[in-house]
Amino acid sequence: MVFALLPAAGQSSRMGRPKLSLPLGDRTILEQVVRTFHEGGVREVLVVLNPAGEELAALAKKAGAHALVLADATADMRATVEHGLDWLEARFRPKPDDLWMLCPADHPVLEAGVIRQLLTAWENRGDNDILIPVCNGQRGHPAVIAWRHHGGLRAFSVDLGLNVYLRQHADQTLEVPVKSDSILFDLDTPEDYVRLLQRWE
Repeated sequence: MVFALLPAAGQSSRMGRPKLSLPLGDRTILEQVVRTFHEGGVREVLVVLNPAGEELAALAKKAGAHALVLADATADMRATVEHGLDWLEARFRPKPDDLWMLCPADHPVLEAGVIRQLLTAWENRGDNDILIPVCNGQRGHPAVIAWRHHGGLRAFSVDLGLNVYLRQHADQTLEVPVKSDSILFDLDTPEDYVRLLQRWE
């Protein structure tokens, strides 16, 4: 089974409204990101939101994703991700060799073709159980991770982040070259949104 986990909790907006609710084409940014994963072959998509995320939860559900609105704000990305993994485990009982794709929800131009390429690479990964897409020498999103790492992450020192965990498992990591720089584009500022609209057109 394949899951996509899209952390959105703790994302502040400098645009006067939640950035994931901004329009992009005929839908919102969040709806577009969910659609990309569905078109890429991922059926189960979970969006993890902060306690004030009911508006975005409605958008996620409209797009066919699950939405987890946290009861309390999280301290960092890792805590947000762990809440999402716990929810997926309780709901779906994944097997160790199932995989989850981790991608912050503010990656609006990510392409379905990249998702499909990563899923194909997973089938030919050998002994690796973490895949990272790379474009022009830069690592991007989504990371593809075997479910067994959920237990490893739980046991990992609480003061260390996801990036540290992944670096410590470099011997199990395969970099997957992709041609699309969409894996690198995130949305943080009003200027990013202007560039996003220009790129979308």
